[in-house]
Amino acid sequence: MAVSSLALDAGIPTGTTRRRVRLAIAGGRRAPERARELLAEASVWLPRALHQPLLLLTCELVSNSVRHGQAGDGDVIGIELWTTRRGVCVEVSDPGPGFAPAPRDQPLDEPGGWGLVLVERMATRWGVLSEARTRVWFELAFADAAPARV
Repeated sequence: MAVSSLALDAGIPTGTTRRRVRLAIAGGRRAPERARELLAEASVWLPRALHQPLLLLTCELVSNSVRHGQAGDGDVIGIELWTTRRGVCVEVSDPGPGFAPAPRDQPLDEPGGWGLVLVERMATRWGVLSEARTRVWFELAFADAAPARV
């Protein structure tokens, strides 16, 4: 479900409307693929420069929901994105037990474990909330992003 209103905040690039999009996908091994497909369509209104980082980071968080949050085929992974004055925020939620972010402690040549490293490096800010559902969110800045042409 998408909700839109006029962009009145000074930080939002001209031509980009304030919106909020909520998606729900089934967990399981195909969840990142489903998230990428739905999000690619649901985010066409964003500046083009944000599309690839948004898809990459969101799919990393969805993968974490499956791997660490144990979101299986019968579980729902929530994805929500919305604009702020500074950029776009994305939140991925799952029924997992939650966690406290910690630095990656694996050898550099060992695969896996790079999702939150990417979020840390690419996002303007990010965080984890553990309540009834585990929610991991990040924000990407509009800075230097040109508005999408739709």
